[in-house]
Amino acid sequence: MTASNYKGRALFLAALMVISVFAGTTAIAGAATSTTTNSTVAQESPTMQNESAKAMTISWFRDDGDANGPYPVPPNEYDGNESAGLQMFANAKGDAQIRVDNSTARNPNGKWDMLVLNVETTGLEELDPPGSDDPAKTGLVTENFIENENWDVDISQVDGDKTLDLAANQEGYESPQLEAPTEADIPPVMIFADTEVVMSDYLTDGDPETSLYVWVDPNRATLTENGEEASFEPGETYEAKFKIHGQTQTVTFEMVDGTATTRDDYEPVNSFGEELSVETTLAAGTAVEMVIEPEEGENMSTEVEVEGNRVLADAENPGTVPTGNITGKFDFSGMEGESFNVYLYAEDDRGGDFSVLLGEGSGTVKDYIDPEYTISNATIRDSKTMTIAYTNPDHDTPAGIANQIGDGHASGDSTIAKNADVDPTYFDEMWLHYETSDEIFEAIRRSPGRDTVEKFQSSPASLDVTQVNAEGEPKTLNLSQNSSGVYVVPDDGDSDPRIYNSSEETGLFFSFKLNEMVFYQDGEPVKPEVGDEFEATLTIETDEGTREETTSFEIVEGKTEVQYPGDQLELTQSEEQEITINSTQARGTAMGIRLVADAEGYDEQSGELGLDGMGQTICCDGPATEPWGTTSATFNTSGLPVGTEVTVQALIVADLPGEYNDTVVVDEVTGVIAEPPSGSVSLSDQSGDGQSVVVEEIELSDGGFVSVHTGSPNGPTIGASSYLESGTHSNVEVALDESVTGDTSLYVMVHQDTNGNEQFDFPAEDGAYADEGGSSLSANAEYTVESSTETTSSSETSGSSDDDTSETTTPGFGVLVAILALLAAALVFVRYD
Repeated sequence: MTASNYKGRALFLAALMVISVFAGTTAIAGAATSTTTNSTVAQESPTMQNESAKAMTISWFRDDGDANGPYPVPPNEYDGNESAGLQMFANAKGDAQIRVDNSTARNPNGKWDMLVLNVETTGLEELDPPGSDDPAKTGLVTENFIENENWDVDISQVDGDKTLDLAANQEGYESPQLEAPTEADIPPVMIFADTEVVMSDYLTDGDPETSLYVWVDPNRATLTENGEEASFEPGETYEAKFKIHGQTQTVTFEMVDGTATTRDDYEPVNSFGEELSVETTLAAGTAVEMVIEPEEGENMSTEVEVEGNRVLADAENPGTVPTGNITGKFDFSGMEGESFNVYLYAEDDRGGDFSVLLGEGSGTVKDYIDPEYTISNATIRDSKTMTIAYTNPDHDTPAGIANQIGDGHASGDSTIAKNADVDPTYFDEMWLHYETSDEIFEAIRRSPGRDTVEKFQSSPASLDVTQVNAEGEPKTLNLSQNSSGVYVVPDDGDSDPRIYNSSEETGLFFSFKLNEMVFYQDGEPVKPEVGDEFEATLTIETDEGTREETTSFEIVEGKTEVQYPGDQLELTQSEEQEITINSTQARGTAMGIRLVADAEGYDEQSGELGLDGMGQTICCDGPATEPWGTTSATFNTSGLPVGTEVTVQALIVADLPGEYNDTVVVDEVTGVIAEPPSGSVSLSDQSGDGQSVVVEEIELSDGGFVSVHTGSPNGPTIGASSYLESGTHSNVEVALDESVTGDTSLYVMVHQDTNGNEQFDFPAEDGAYADEGGSSLSANAEYTVESSTETTSSSETSGSSDDDTSETTTPGFGVLVAILALLAAALVFVRYD
């Protein structure tokens, strides 16, 4: 073969091999990306869940705070618009004020409840709903829904000519009745797409879990009837037909008058907790006041909500459909043979008075007493003392007690405060609580007495409350000698389940309003005093023997103190100057903090603050004070010059006895705006055994601590010094709680003693000193761990193994190497020629 042939073949082979390499690389890359670049996915049509179309109602009376009503766009029931859009529906569900219900009621005040139509479907992304990142409009898709020809809902009257046009209700509508001003558009018809499953409680079994909501305000929605404007009227039935991509589902609903049907033959028995029920067409969740007017004695009243009587699938969503129940519980003890009248009142407006008469009836109390009734057996367990700030508005029913617990106003606490910072002094209130089996309730019900206290005393149960630290005759409680201030409250499962340690959730409350009741000592009436300690024992006599359970409580001084370290209150110039108060008042006490600087015209007060407990959690929703609780507020003192005299007041701002003003000062401290605490810290690179770190020098204007951290100044704390006095400290050795096992960077941070107890309480207390830039004062250095054993060199430990055959190649680099190699081969052929 000639030289020219060799040259040509070499060049041809080289070119062919280069093309092959590129083709192979391209094929591999194409295979890796073919799912995104070389194919398209056909979009599936939406699918509706069979028989998932439903009608729901929301009570017009929802939101009795700002009286803005159940509108799913701002302004509505919560500040900050957290409940806007679909969240409003979720909050209404949580408050049991939205229910599956095929009837929508016009209330006695003439206002309709809200109507919500729902169907479960996929494909809602097609409507482009805003997510929860736009909280004011979460899920709102009205415009997109109306403009999309594949999505529609027809609402038309059955056996009539009225229709609801969605588009026509988006303009020219009447504005809703609002207390708070708003620039938001609130049309009477809005559509929401729930792609985030905000409202899963209402879904039927099976997929999908996403759904569409059509919200209608019947008070403002405009209907069309034979070309004329019309409105909803009671007695009408409507059909709503959802049409989604050729699929249809329908649901019917009625428009009804909100009424109540009472009776004239009620026969409750002469006992506590007797129920009276009334049928109503009002929306489930609507509040109604039920009043009992007996022949003799004072009226009894209770506020109750309408119950539902329908359940959709396995969800807990009862509706009225069209009637539900209103049930009130009353104490008819000692009223055997008496006749009474019962009245029902509805609210005149959201947040208004119960002044609209809804219905009235009557009845007679039957005799139910069996003085010889005995208990075959019973159990008592888990007794506790609970406290609540004066005054407790709910003390004589288990549901009322549950309200106070749910609102965070009550807490497990064995210390009961006598407020000594005011004149006259007063006591916080308390409950004794015993978990009992339900056998005891029938015994109390059948025992004679005019109220539950007398019935309890006539039953096979008794309560003994005796002072245990008396030097002479102890103080004791005699229930029969207290005509007021003591309430026996049997709980047959109606109170807050969080206070129970047993799944039975039944027990007895003894409610003590200590300001109204008396103890006895040597036969004379006396009041408890600070330092008195008591034991309270519940005894139940049964056929199987005596059952006993004891709890204890102590009367403590109700004292409140402004907290500050050192001998004088010193505040600094800060946009967030924190002021803390400690108090032995009940955890639910409504406290406040006020800061005044007369010379600068500065006078700021916090809002209502609740005390955080500092003791052991023994029940309900929070820890006990036992006896100290704490709360704090921040103030902007950045504009007050150094040296300005200031006054801090600790306040009780609500729930005070009637003879006091609305606000009472319970502690007052004067101080100054001082130079901010300052300091410095020096830390050098060092070596050691990993057990301690030496800080070269620390300067502290107000004393404090130095702590050691890993990772960053805010990283895990692995050690801290004992308390350091104000001044300069050299070569401070800090023992480490966690030893350092390898060479690393360590960080030290310098802390104040913010609570003045000379104990390191970071991060709950004892924040860091600030450097000139306002950051935490800190320093860092390298720490080398010394060892007696010589370390194996990296060259001896990092060699490859004969078994290690894995190889990692960068694809682009490998291709380049291959090309260069092929070109080199071609050159060899050329050179050979």
